[in-house]
Amino acid sequence: MEKPKSRFIKGDNGTIYDSMTSLTWKANDSYLDLEKEVSWDEAQEYVKQTNAEKFGGHTDWRLPSAQEAVSLYDEEKLNKDFKSGDIHLDSIFPPGGGNTTWTSEERGKESQILFYVNGCPYWYDQNDKTISHAVRLVRRG
Repeated sequence: MEKPKSRFIKGDNGTIYDSMTSLTWKANDSYLDLEKEVSWDEAQEYVKQTNAEKFGGHTDWRLPSAQEAVSLYDEEKLNKDFKSGDIHLDSIFPPGGGNTTWTSEERGKESQILFYVNGCPYWYDQNDKTISHAVRLVRRG
């Protein structure tokens, strides 16, 4: 019997291609790369730094839309965040990352994050320096 094709394809350059959405994700999120959670401003800086480094040979990395971020949430999948908590993210992504991602969705001075614990989006004030999350970068193709 033929093995079913995987939705995700791991690249040899630290990327993961999603054949269902045609998106390419950075395998590591900001928590795995920086070993800390990031504020909204730090998430923006992380995008700039990743593009300046031409990560994976590309300079068009960005925050995911809410729809793109939720496309990774899968109730049937289990992975572990940096606190060893369960998150619903395919195990092709390295364990130990954040349990959220900032998204590109903005509403005034608020930005939306998505929790991979429950798949729910939440709005946070961009200027609240007490709130930190991770960010998982994406690009088209």
